[in-house]
Amino acid sequence: MPAPRRSGRRSSMPHGRDTGKPRRAGVSSRKGGAFDPRSGENRRMAAVPRALLKLGYDCNNNCVFCHAAPHRGARARPADLRRKVRRAAALGARMIVLSGGEPTIQPGWLDLVDDIAGLGLRLGLVTNARMLAYPGLLDRLLGRDLEYAYVSLAGPDAALHDRHAGARSFDQTLAGLAALAPRVAATTANVVVTRWNAARLDEFVALLDPLPSVRLKFSLVEPAGNALDDFDGLVPPLPAAARAIRAAIARARARRPDRPVVWDGLPLCHAGPFEDLECALREDGFAWMSEVFERDWFPVDDRHRSFAGVCRACSLRRRCRGVFVEYLAHRGAAELRPVSRPVSNSFNWVPAPRDEPLDPRTCPIRAGKRPPPDPVRGLLVRTAPGRARRHAAPTRDFSDEALRVAVREQEQVYAPGGERPRITDFAVQLRRLRLAPDCRRCPTRPLCGGLFAARPGPAFRRAQAILDRRLRRLRGTVLDVGCGSAPYRRALEPAVRTGRLRYLGLDPQAPRSGQAGGFAFRRGTLDRFPAPAWPFDAVLALRSLAHLPRPERSLRRLAALVRPGGTLLLAEDVVFGLVRSAPSLRRAVRRSDLPFEHRANLTLDEAAAIAADAGLRETTRWTPRDTDSTLWVLELTKPTGRR
Repeated sequence: MPAPRRSGRRSSMPHGRDTGKPRRAGVSSRKGGAFDPRSGENRRMAAVPRALLKLGYDCNNNCVFCHAAPHRGARARPADLRRKVRRAAALGARMIVLSGGEPTIQPGWLDLVDDIAGLGLRLGLVTNARMLAYPGLLDRLLGRDLEYAYVSLAGPDAALHDRHAGARSFDQTLAGLAALAPRVAATTANVVVTRWNAARLDEFVALLDPLPSVRLKFSLVEPAGNALDDFDGLVPPLPAAARAIRAAIARARARRPDRPVVWDGLPLCHAGPFEDLECALREDGFAWMSEVFERDWFPVDDRHRSFAGVCRACSLRRRCRGVFVEYLAHRGAAELRPVSRPVSNSFNWVPAPRDEPLDPRTCPIRAGKRPPPDPVRGLLVRTAPGRARRHAAPTRDFSDEALRVAVREQEQVYAPGGERPRITDFAVQLRRLRLAPDCRRCPTRPLCGGLFAARPGPAFRRAQAILDRRLRRLRGTVLDVGCGSAPYRRALEPAVRTGRLRYLGLDPQAPRSGQAGGFAFRRGTLDRFPAPAWPFDAVLALRSLAHLPRPERSLRRLAALVRPGGTLLLAEDVVFGLVRSAPSLRRAVRRSDLPFEHRANLTLDEAAAIAADAGLRETTRWTPRDTDSTLWVLELTKPTGRR
């Protein structure tokens, strides 16, 4: 049966650009969430760290949507499986979830169950539950701490289920599910949504009425493996599938308000009011996964999903998992609907209750004596010589992939210099943390969040210098969109004072309309700014583009305000994390007067692509690595001949 998927690795200003509004830097938009123990629908499911282990790809079904079908016959060696179980325990897993294919038909699987129990680990299964219909087996597994079961259900009756499964299996699957329900609290019935059953999802809701403790999950079929043999016949159009799933969730919640109901496989633009009910591997507590052909564990990921160009400026881009890669290849992006709404641009690292001894030169994690922090959502922060504290990122504002880029690739980790929850001037209030040198060359780095320590010296100095140099070169008429209180005024003043530059700042909360020391300001917004008789020689959007409702439309408008041959200078922050003390974090989360200001979290590449679509030519770029900060900078030119 198809298990939850992980990966495409399978043969898969400088900151203080104050707009007059408080910033909610590092405060999650949702208190709780699927990774937070306070979350509702998934709380009991994600109680312990889990590792998903594939035993072999054989199965007693032959599902039309099985993504493991191309690997039928492949089995892991028993010695390799035992080694992986020991390794998972050392990594900090507290439950091993067996999968396949179908784990309950793999040779020697019960011996492995005994090994798991012998290490004091809990047991889970991803299964079609057919073998669990036989008396005695479930009793044995319960004696080995079976605490999690994930059962695939493809039809509300035998005819439709068996058609999907390629075997007469409905009665056994339902019997196995019924046996599990009263005895394994974390039991899920996973309905794989296809063209064949999408119109009958309400019948699944009714079918499970006698099993109120079972969590009901609707998962859009993934176009992989067997499903590619009949893509158009099996894979429903995204809008139709999403409507069916949303309607079934609403019906299930109305019918039994106490039943947990979740979904998987949709991009967030189609989730409607049920965004927070998304449940993939991470929401179920899985941190690691290992395929039959892999020698070690790997962090769970969503690389079998991707994004289209239309997703670039969607407000949910950094939270969304995207669309299945093969779906985009077959049907394109016409069904996607970008969302525009305020979102967070940062997240909090939540500290553990206490420090622990840690010397990176003799690291107990590297020696296998202590489990590492989660490789994506965890890290250690140096608190004193030889001491560190673990931190976790339970935010639901950002996907694992967004956090991986922010933390592992860009090392966007900062600590406030004081206890104030409101961050208004990054250059003054924030210190940058960097990965310890010993961690960079550590062999355990792929599976460890690493140790971060405060870097000496002021942050954002290089970013400020880059922007100052570009601004001092400007001449003629300059429009500064989203100018706030004109924090870059010092760099522009020499040219303004000598008459070489005429400055106009535009902002809804500009200091005032009129002149101030040679600087002119106008209160207003970009969409209501009248077209000037003569375009500007340069337009600035420095940490303001992402605040505008539609970045593509806004960038076209900015381009129209620049004369041919003129300059457009953009600068924006990437996603970053804040390491706060526990009291500071509590104060920040309690604040209700800190609104979100961003409507997108654009990367440099995304902004460059949008600019190219608007007819602008890239002149120079600076990445966050170049600026040594949260900031990227993009200098663009409007080609001559364009209006």
